[in-house]
Amino acid sequence: MGDPGTVIEQYRRYVQDGRLEISEVMASELSDLLLAKKGKSVTEYGHLVTALRDLANIQEMRSKWSESRAAGSMLVKSRKQYAKLLRSNGLKEEAKQVTLCEGPDEVQRGRVRAHEGKLRAALSHWKRARKVQPNLIEAFWQPLRAHEVIKSSLKGAGKDGLALAKKLGAVGPVNRIGNSFQLQPEGAQPQPLDSLLTDLSRWLKLELNLPAKASVALDTVKRELERQIASIEAGEQAANAKLQAAIDTLQPAVDYHEYSRGGTA
Repeated sequence: MGDPGTVIEQYRRYVQDGRLEISEVMASELSDLLLAKKGKSVTEYGHLVTALRDLANIQEMRSKWSESRAAGSMLVKSRKQYAKLLRSNGLKEEAKQVTLCEGPDEVQRGRVRAHEGKLRAALSHWKRARKVQPNLIEAFWQPLRAHEVIKSSLKGAGKDGLALAKKLGAVGPVNRIGNSFQLQPEGAQPQPLDSLLTDLSRWLKLELNLPAKASVALDTVKRELERQIASIEAGEQAANAKLQAAIDTLQPAVDYHEYSRGGTA
């Protein structure tokens, strides 16, 4: 089938072009080939994990829930074996990074279970994701979306609503990257705010029956996020807080104007 790395690059280009059927075929064939191979090298295990992860996501994009769920299950086993092999080769930091990928992988598995209408199973995946990566915002956001889609109500989502509000209030500030506003939590993927704020506005409507305590908490954090966005747009708040903090620490040892006047003799 060719070099696995080249195959991965090729089917990913197909995904970008919207050619999901051929990309699924290629990712599936590569996964099967590597799964069947005995005595896989570290590099081959890495390719296998990548191919299975991509396959699960592609099948999710194609609404092939049972197939995506199966690929996700194989990914769990292969990822563990890959991390173990890395550690046995003295690559402890690389193994740690592979293990951290469990968070986003579990979020993806939860989305698939939610699409299948299995709320309890989906919530279990997201709970695991939060344990692995405590600042992974999607793992706090998806439970409310699943309650809404599956139950048509947020009546039973009060605990999840409070957890989301608490997390959103702890991982700020808001940053602007290009034309997008996002949160950049430590040790987790950035979270764009456009769709999240849209969901928050909808979830706060009375007809969805979100418990009052959670509704108040989410309304408060939503208003704060919107306030920060307005402040950034008005130039009153740094667009990138981390970059601004780094710049602020670069205080010159000698004031240029004082030096130019010969005041540093």
